[in-house]
Amino acid sequence: MPDFDEDLCMRSSYQLLLGKKTVDELLDEHEVLYFIHNPSRPAIVMIDDIYDTLIEYFTSTEEYEKCAEILAKKRCP
Repeated sequence: MPDFDEDLCMRSSYQLLLGKKTVDELLDEHEVLYFIHNPSRPAIVMIDDIYDTLIEYFTSTEEYEKCAEILAKKRCP
């Protein structure tokens, strides 16, 4: 089994949560996927901290446009 890839995990969750790609599309691109959430359940703002975790991660990588998109999605799910 490949080593855990935090960057791929965060980017996969970002793409799925923001509706940029489906699980099937992500599986076509990657042999193994990890998510920071359960993709079979809808993320619930204020209960799940998925959005905040993604914002923290993309702030650390200085990808502020992604942070703005995530924040907008968090405010209007």
